[in-house]
Amino acid sequence: MKYDVIIVGGGASGMTAAITAARRGCSVLVLERMDKPGKKILATGNGRCNLTNSYLDQDCYRGEKPGFPYSMLEVFGAAETLDFFQSMGMLTTNLGGYYYPASMQASTVVDTLTGEMRQLGVHMKTGTEVKRIQKKKDTFHVTCRTDKYQGRNVILAAGGTAQEKLGSNGSGYALAKAMGHTVTDIFPALAALESGEKFFKHLAGVRSVCALSVYVNGQKTAEQKGEVQFAKYGISGIPVFQISRYAIDALRKKKKVEVILNLMPEQITLKELMDYFRKVGYYKTAEEFLQGFLNKKLAFTVLSRLKIRPERSAADLTQKELRQIRSMIQKFPVPVSGYKGFDMAQVTAGGVSVREVIEGTLESKIHRGLYFAGELLDVDGTCGGYNLQWAFTSGYISGNQIEAGNQ
Repeated sequence: MKYDVIIVGGGASGMTAAITAARRGCSVLVLERMDKPGKKILATGNGRCNLTNSYLDQDCYRGEKPGFPYSMLEVFGAAETLDFFQSMGMLTTNLGGYYYPASMQASTVVDTLTGEMRQLGVHMKTGTEVKRIQKKKDTFHVTCRTDKYQGRNVILAAGGTAQEKLGSNGSGYALAKAMGHTVTDIFPALAALESGEKFFKHLAGVRSVCALSVYVNGQKTAEQKGEVQFAKYGISGIPVFQISRYAIDALRKKKKVEVILNLMPEQITLKELMDYFRKVGYYKTAEEFLQGFLNKKLAFTVLSRLKIRPERSAADLTQKELRQIRSMIQKFPVPVSGYKGFDMAQVTAGGVSVREVIEGTLESKIHRGLYFAGELLDVDGTCGGYNLQWAFTSGYISGNQIEAGNQ
């Protein structure tokens, strides 16, 4: 049997493409390397699955050509994604602009997609890794370890390299290269940053709302604000993930990277606050004085970095020392020496060059009938449902190009 389309990868983009093509009356085969489809979906949003986001601007996606996804997001964006799931009998809920399945369970998303594929007659083969794709005349020959399949079209939706245990092992890049496509440099994105500073062992477990700025060779390149999680290796949390792409890319290029934290971003009158607290708490130690408005472990670390003894009397602190404390609170430097790898990253930066893919259809400029979708492409989004939204969008766009043929 020659399928109208063979889809390599049973993740969010692959299943969306399968459903879209099958609704157009196409015969569809999905080949998934893992024993079950959608494993990465199950891990998103702490098991709740943040599907999409109501907020969208030009900073939500990155890559060699950052504007590439936006024309397609206008065709199939957040509203269309919500309608897509409702058409399959799944409701969503809006939590401050972040959309989740109403059940608040990622498994509902996977069950909804796989159930719809079964209803539409999509053929799914799990535990099947594609080894080679060849195009002969108007037919794609797809070779797996033990079986071979033929299709009039192929959609490569095999994911990136982030979290191999969930299915993304980078095999799609090899298939794309073998078909003549360029793969840009790949590296982890939405990942924690490491620092060699010893004080992080003391700060492990602390969470604090901070403003962050990334400096590369002394130049600010990105900034964010949110709850930072301190760990024994460095810093983590959503705002760190958001700026990690810039820090990691710079580290790979052997550049100096430093993150500056404002530990009290909401307190614009820190001098007045400290003067008042010192006046009413004249009997306190320096450490007790800082604990009136700063996390206990952070207070100790600020003093330690300034070589001010914690047991010093707050009343004895000089004006110079008070200025140093204020400066350290508002500009807490974190030298970045490394980052968590693909096994801990949420997404892959880089991928199949979008310059070799037709914007608006996601068809290869090299092989007619070959399409790409999802994380395999050089498109990565920020936290907040943007990477899943791109998976759904690219899956719909590619699947919608497939036409039913005579079997």
